[in-house]
Amino acid sequence: METKTENFLKLIDQALTIAEPMRTQLANPERLNNVISVLQSIKTKALVGQLEPSDGTSTLGLAREVADWVEPLDSPLLTAVGAIEQYYQANF
Repeated sequence: METKTENFLKLIDQALTIAEPMRTQLANPERLNNVISVLQSIKTKALVGQLEPSDGTSTLGLAREVADWVEPLDSPLLTAVGAIEQYYQANF
């Protein structure tokens, strides 16, 4: 049986798998690079048990950040970070 942290890490890894190849597709990948760094930081915090609790209300800010620049809005990256946000709010 997988723990909530393991499931959370899988969601982060999926988002990173989507984001990494996008670096070469964007003319200005700075915001994408920031999202990748934040995802890696969240992953590290989750691994060491230092992730701040959501209490069902706080978000990580990922979906908002990605939605500000990604196109189209049904992008797989936005879907992936949305899943991370939902899981975080429900489980942490």
